[in-house]
Amino acid sequence: MSEISYFTKVQNDVEKWITDMGFKVKSEVDIDEYTVDLMISELGMIVEVDGPSHRKIKGGTKLINDEKDPKANKRDKKLLSYYPNGIFHVSVDIDEETFKKEFGRILKS
Repeated sequence: MSEISYFTKVQNDVEKWITDMGFKVKSEVDIDEYTVDLMISELGMIVEVDGPSHRKIKGGTKLINDEKDPKANKRDKKLLSYYPNGIFHVSVDIDEETFKKEFGRILKS
């Protein structure tokens, strides 16, 4: 299986999990010079599936919702100006149970 098709499968899985939780999701959305994996307009949030070339967040997640966060890169800072509720980075090896638990925790905060 090619790396691209693997990421696409994970991205599709994450999109389905978000939809299962009752939210509408747009996939591969252009925002300025960037393309984001998933956008949830009603939450003002972006979801990025991070593979090996991104952050190392093995099996987990990371929410960046402050441009002063030391883990926020230039791209994150720019995207936060449009989606202030955050960029939810998801590891490419995330499982459904972990994703839904972490996403639910963010929604409650």
